[in-house]
Amino acid sequence: MTACYQLLSGVLPDLDSDAGALRARLRTARLPASHSLVNGDYGVSSFVVEEAVERWIDWLDQETGSMTVGTHAMIRADETDVHVCRFAGEGAHPLLLVHGWPTSFLMFHRIIDALRLACSDLVLVSIPGFGTSPLPHASWSANDSAQLLLRVMEALGYDRFIVHGQDWGSTIARTMGLLAPDRVSGVHVSAGLHGFMADGTVEDQAWLDLQQYAVNGGAYLRLQSERPDSLAFSLADSPVGLLAWQLDKYSLWQATLGADFGLGADFIFANATLYQVTNSTATSMRLYATSQPMPPPIFSAVPTAVSVFGRADFASRPVSQRHNNLVGWYEHDTGGHVAALDSPAELINDLTDFMQQIGTQ
Repeated sequence: MTACYQLLSGVLPDLDSDAGALRARLRTARLPASHSLVNGDYGVSSFVVEEAVERWIDWLDQETGSMTVGTHAMIRADETDVHVCRFAGEGAHPLLLVHGWPTSFLMFHRIIDALRLACSDLVLVSIPGFGTSPLPHASWSANDSAQLLLRVMEALGYDRFIVHGQDWGSTIARTMGLLAPDRVSGVHVSAGLHGFMADGTVEDQAWLDLQQYAVNGGAYLRLQSERPDSLAFSLADSPVGLLAWQLDKYSLWQATLGADFGLGADFIFANATLYQVTNSTATSMRLYATSQPMPPPIFSAVPTAVSVFGRADFASRPVSQRHNNLVGWYEHDTGGHVAALDSPAELINDLTDFMQQIGTQ
């Protein structure tokens, strides 16, 4: 049994049965005519998707057995259930890890063991609308998630903690610090968005890279910000469509590291399985629409650190310094948007260094 399948079994108790039904569905999938989808110039190619579907079918042919990883629980806060997965640690500070889209708590599986040496407790969360954490209402935003996760950490008994966020998780993490600076000891982000991302006020490399990305890969942002519900019907009904949509984002965001984009087949297929089984594609994408427009960033006095990786990471140091109490800045030529998977050693070193800094303050 693979690491992600084992993690997944802790949150999906009927995973073996769900996997069997999904395998049968994938075997009867109808694929588009492939002659116009070969080279991948206008999206992910048919060769990549067809091979991935076959590999997904094989990956699903596992059994959970009796051993799960971590302590999974649904935590009730503000009349809302939130999935968390906890690990005991050996360090000084509790650490909360918050994912983005289209990933999940599974994206952190490669850094769990090392971080347990650096923190007292490690908490992975499924933000509302993702996986088994339900979306409380249709207009739920990233700010709402930040408020709720503060309640969740309180319910878990953590008076003070550090939070790391990636992608949308970076926005949630930063907002948690703004809302509760007396409880959030520090904020660390990768693939930083609001309050970190280049905004055109400084023409640095991050801004130039973002402008180029907007031309070549930004179409999904507008679609999911303006018309996510229409797209959701096809993605919810077709596991192949869901997988192709996620693969398309990985191909834009990650360094060219083979068929798995540096993320690994274990994560790619476990993550797609989680979205498909929980039917959370629509509720996860809604975040793009309900969190817009973002107001101008408010300065955060919470000690903050930023890790920047090689591809599709548009954090700007001048922007980050302007809006945050920036105490750490880490740059890497390697990795991409989901660095916890394709640059785990670098991310672990950055987070460990930052937590040590917080421990001396």
